[in-house]
Amino acid sequence: MSKLSHVVLPGSARQVRPGAKVLGAAGADEWIEITLKLRRKQSLPEPSVLPGRVLTRAELEANYGASAADVEKVRTVLTGLGLTILSEDPGSSSMTAGGPADIVEEVFDIKLLHYAHDGENYRGRRGNLHVPSELEGIIVGVFGLDTRRMVKRRPHRKRPRSLELARRRAAARSWFFPAELATIYHFPDGDGSGQTVGLLEFGGGYFEDDLTTFCQNANIPEIPVVRTVSVNNTPTDQRDGAEGEVMLDVEVVGGACPAATIVVYFSTFDENGWISALDTAVHDQDNPLSVLSISWGYAEDAQGAWSEGAIDAINDTLKAAALLGVTVCVAAGDDGSDDQVGDGHAHVDFPSSSPYVLAVGGTALRKSGTGQVDEVAWKDGDGLRQDNGGSTGGGVSVHFPRPDWQTVTVPSVNPGAIDGRVVPDVAADASANTGYWTVVDGQGGASGGTSAAAPLWASLIARINESLGNGKQAGYLTPLLYQAGADGTILGQSCCRDITEGDNITASVGGYAAGAGYDAVTGWGVPDGQKLLEALQGVLNK
Repeated sequence: MSKLSHVVLPGSARQVRPGAKVLGAAGADEWIEITLKLRRKQSLPEPSVLPGRVLTRAELEANYGASAADVEKVRTVLTGLGLTILSEDPGSSSMTAGGPADIVEEVFDIKLLHYAHDGENYRGRRGNLHVPSELEGIIVGVFGLDTRRMVKRRPHRKRPRSLELARRRAAARSWFFPAELATIYHFPDGDGSGQTVGLLEFGGGYFEDDLTTFCQNANIPEIPVVRTVSVNNTPTDQRDGAEGEVMLDVEVVGGACPAATIVVYFSTFDENGWISALDTAVHDQDNPLSVLSISWGYAEDAQGAWSEGAIDAINDTLKAAALLGVTVCVAAGDDGSDDQVGDGHAHVDFPSSSPYVLAVGGTALRKSGTGQVDEVAWKDGDGLRQDNGGSTGGGVSVHFPRPDWQTVTVPSVNPGAIDGRVVPDVAADASANTGYWTVVDGQGGASGGTSAAAPLWASLIARINESLGNGKQAGYLTPLLYQAGADGTILGQSCCRDITEGDNITASVGGYAAGAGYDAVTGWGVPDGQKLLEALQGVLNK
């Protein structure tokens, strides 16, 4: 196609989604904006398995960002070929560029087509990308050419109910306010003062009226501070069906940490949107985060889904977050071992399968009139949302090898699979039947999913950081859960209440069962927040 000299960009291959129909070629003048990932000056080091000193954002950029020479060369080559450089961010090793489709196709030696699939129209491609030979090894990723959806929504709302039900006493209802769950899970005292909690969203919008009503229901006297950030010019006020996810995240954090600042990052739901949103959140100088919660994801190996390059780029940014001391809590999925793929094999969700995040699974928490609670692994109905059920994600990654610190023995149920990273690490209440009171579009009702459990864990981390004080924070604590404490007990066992009943079997090949100790359904179990705080104090005060 091209007269330029090109080389293949490793990890860039994409497949056409099964059943996708070609609508036509991209128009020559169609404006396209892309994100370029550049090589770092040096590869990021592995974070310590014990929380401790973290990098500053200035140190990260100075030592591990893109070099000025590489940025200049990319700028020179691409502008010379007719593209426009829109932004440069050496700290995140990123640049953005734009241009008409015919020039973009020439520069990257591809053909762009428009597709229709499962009610969605998108621009896509197949095969490998190519970069100009002059930029071989400098550009390590190009995103934004393909706009197919890379997330699946996780709303688990029950039928809307009257706001009057919010006044029921706890003993007369099945659902909880976030502050009640904070008490059940022994969160440290606090309200999130001084903490900034980030939320990644890929649709919907934030609506202050709903949060105000929720706070009235939950007896929260002051409305939490919420800031919205538009990434890639994404709207922050859409009522497209995903606002339930957004408000669930905001209200869980606001209910457990009403004095925290909540920053909501809205982005597009393609690979470029993921990469741009994470870069924006992790490197946000105006809103330096200590905790980030992500309630979205996609099976890491679904056909026609993630490219290898996108997984690697996202994982690299999550590694940067770990080095910066940002705890990233990610929902493990809501369709059990099938993970909404439907091919009979077991799958795990990405980015919860990243070794640099705290992967959060789900339970079903039931209470009695005596105040006692009973908790099992979350599985409603047949465990599949398409059948009005749902169940916690969990399993063994096919992409990430098992980290040295994850000293557990959990074989994959898929024949011939690797000993990969096991998901989840921990869990919390997720069943919509025994879930969280939320207010969305003026309606009150119960909601759930691991997309509620993840921001609840983020709230716990914010409370822990508040209690640690003196600038200390939990940071990359996931490996710590798999280490032995001073008494020889694994910290995940001593800081969590074990969940031993239930399973997440929804795939034909099988799934995983809860049992004594760690399992691929609820991880180490649900939190005892005070014990986790004490464990972190012991580590950080050494």
